[in-house]
Amino acid sequence: MKLLIIAAMLLGVTLGCSGQMDGVIRRDAKRIEITYTDSRVSVAELIAVLPDGEHFRGRSERLDRTKEMMETDSTDTDDLSGHFEALQTFPGNTKATLSGNRGNVIKCRFKLTDVIIGFASGGTGLCQISDERVIDVFF
Repeated sequence: MKLLIIAAMLLGVTLGCSGQMDGVIRRDAKRIEITYTDSRVSVAELIAVLPDGEHFRGRSERLDRTKEMMETDSTDTDDLSGHFEALQTFPGNTKATLSGNRGNVIKCRFKLTDVIIGFASGGTGLCQISDERVIDVFF
């Protein structure tokens, strides 16, 4: 019986939870919804749909600032130049890259209220689409 309870608890932590985040595209003030399935082990699956119908899918992971600063040829730092400069100053603790079905990419940084609990704890975020539109995110 004790083993069954432990197994159920581990399954609950592994499965995590799901929910939604609300976003607003700055350029035209259109709202978008980003859904997440959070595994509570530093990874979440994210899905976003833009008002024009483009679908995006990707994963989040914890942002390790120490590692980024130590790696001079960090591809993530390189990716934030050019099309994604709005993200450089956002003080997030989680990052995500979502690929679209029409060739665009969305890069995000999120500031989770509690990184252990994950997206269900709430927070804010900033995303930028490869066409340079910026999305403010609240959850």
